[in-house]
Order: sequence, then C-alpha cells, then structure tokens
Amino acid sequence: MKKSEPEVKNFWNGFLAGGVVAGVVLYAFGTKNGRNGLKLLLSFSEDLDTNIHKVLVHSVPQTAKKSIKSKSSLLETVTAVLDKIQYAAKSS
Repeated sequence: MKKSEPEVKNFWNGFLAGGVVAGVVLYAFGTKNGRNGLKLLLSFSEDLDTNIHKVLVHSVPQTAKKSIKSKSSLLETVTAVLDKIQYAAKSS
C-alpha cells in the first residue's frame, strides 16, 4: 500500500500574505514617511464620525441632499411626537 501525504496548497498564499504584512509593518514603523502616514491615519481616526460625515456630505449629489434634509425634518417631527407620547405616559 502506498501512503499518500497530504498536499499543502495554501503554503505559498500564506507565505505571500505574511511577506506583505511584514513589509507594510516595516515600512510603517521603519521609515519617516511611514510614521507620518500612521500619524495622519491616527488623527483621521480620532474624529472618524465627523470625518465620514464630511466625506458623505461632499459626495452626495445636490438632489439627494434635498431629500436627506426632508427626511431629517421628518425624523425630527417623529422624534418630537414620540417624546410627547413618552412625557404624557410618564405624567399620567
């Protein structure tokens, strides 16, 4: 009987992925440009919610902005009604 050894098919994929990750880490921590890039990335991620909002506001077409404004006013109206209902339920 012949014993068959299991084939390793993902070795080179893992080796390549590990090399890429190691290269990125070495660049990010080993060079001045990489450290400046990390500082920029960290400063961007500190205010991520406002930064994403700014990006989305500038990328949305003008017609969509009008519908977003009307939806936000509708949301404010619904929120106000729900607040009144909750207040009435608590006071009774």
